[in-house]
This record gives sequence, C-alpha cells and structure tokens, in this order.
Amino acid sequence: MKTRVPLFITMVVGWITLLTYFLSGVFPGIIAVRYVLAELAIIVAAFALILGFFNLLSVHAMHIVRQHPNWFYSFVLIASMIVMVPLVHGLDLMSAAANGQNLAQQSISGTWMINLYKYVLIPIQSSLAALLPFLLAFAAYRTLRMRRTFGAAVFLLSAILVLLGQVPLFNLGILKNLRDWIVQVWAMAGMRGVLLGVALGITATALRVLIGADRPSSD
Repeated sequence: MKTRVPLFITMVVGWITLLTYFLSGVFPGIIAVRYVLAELAIIVAAFALILGFFNLLSVHAMHIVRQHPNWFYSFVLIASMIVMVPLVHGLDLMSAAANGQNLAQQSISGTWMINLYKYVLIPIQSSLAALLPFLLAFAAYRTLRMRRTFGAAVFLLSAILVLLGQVPLFNLGILKNLRDWIVQVWAMAGMRGVLLGVALGITATALRVLIGADRPSSD
C-alpha cells in the first residue's frame, strides 16, 4: 500500500500533464490544470530542496563530530553554506532595508551575493577551466600508454591540435582552421549525439514511469 499509492499518484499526474499538451486545442481550459500541477510540483521540489539541505548539513556535521577521514572538507562545506545562505542573504536584506526597498521583492541575488559570485566563484571556475587543457593532455597521454589503440591516438592528436590552435604563440592560420573544423564538426557532432541520447533516455524513463514499469517512489 505504501508503494502503490505514490505510484498511482505519479501515474495519474503524469498522464494528466501529458494529455494537456495534446488536448489543449480541443479543451482550452485544461491548460489551467497543467499550471496547477506545475505549481504543486514546484512546491514539492522546494520542500525537497529544504529537506536535502538539512540532510546534507546533518551528514557532514556527523563527519566533523566523529572525525571521519577528510572531515575538513565537510567543515568547509558547512562554512560555505552558512556564509552563502544566512549571512550573505541577510546582508542583502539589511542593505535593501537601509535603502528603503521592499523586502518582499528582494531577490536572493543582491549586491553581496553578486560580489561573492563575481570575486570568489568566477575566479575558482576560471582556475579550474585553466587546468582543463593540461588534464586533457595528461589523460590522452595516459590513455595512449595504457591502450595503444587507434582511438587513443586520435584522441591525443585531436587534443594536441586543438591546444596548439588555441594558443596565441602559434599564430598559424592552418592550426586555427583545423581547430575550428575539429570543434565545429567532430566535437559538435559528438555533443549532439550525447544530447540526443540523453533526450531518448529521459523519454524512455518517463514512459516506463507512466506505465508503472519503473517505481521511483518505492526506492
């Protein structure tokens, strides 16, 4: 009973939402049902996010208390959560109140949050992006050492050509054209194939949930 009721609710809501896209031309008022279901899904997702926040907080707090291996990373995570959510957003609300703004209309992206994102998160992301070419080159080298196959050689050669075409030191037109050809043709084709595979996988999973073959609520 505990698994059948959530499964029944999931199937009914899923089929109703799906049918609203096909029957909206015949029954225009059915679109309102879809909006209501979407709003309910947003509310449920918001509560799930809150529960996930507290669950993450409790798990990493226990790691710190019990001195698990790498517990310092748990401390950094909790400290970041405390700084980002209560402190920074509280400072944004205080700034908005001092400037006479309506607190109900104050979004979470205030001045303090934007500055923290601009001067902390963006430099970290830039540093990680700068390490990516070296990681790709090293991964290609390790792959070629472990598996001396044609695919590994093509991967290493493509990585070297793309890197050389990107570096301003080698300001050669042929390298730039070759890099653009690899990125725009082969890499783009692979990316589109991955996206199509993801879309087909999501569609198949959704159909399995709608017919009751998959039961995510019972996990």
